[in-house]
Amino acid sequence: MAGNSSKITVLDPGGQPSGIFGRRLDVDSPPWAIHDPVNQPRDTAEALGTRKMAPRLDSLEGKTVYLVDTGFAGSADFMEETQNWFTRNRPSVKTELRHKKTSMFTDEPELWAEIKKNGDAVVFGVGG
Repeated sequence: MAGNSSKITVLDPGGQPSGIFGRRLDVDSPPWAIHDPVNQPRDTAEALGTRKMAPRLDSLEGKTVYLVDTGFAGSADFMEETQNWFTRNRPSVKTELRHKKTSMFTDEPELWAEIKKNGDAVVFGVGG
């Protein structure tokens, strides 16, 4: 964790951005680390300045959308159904289904680099 100054958006239980940002957990973090106050958010949105969500695309036509199963219960099924929907209803949209190799709370730099390089949009599935 030392030296990792990256920030992420923390979503409240309803899935809305809380306006509070925190550090990513390391892949080797114990499962209970998310509950450890040391790993809890430290900065407000105002303190982070211009760090904002990506702008919305005008259209998905001809674009590549990554569908990421985060490992949360039901996420894989939801992402597969989303991919099937795009295949049936929006065949011009290319979808790439990926399953996180680590926990939903950990960083996965290789996956993020692939999405940044090859994707136009991403949907992170949390299921339920």
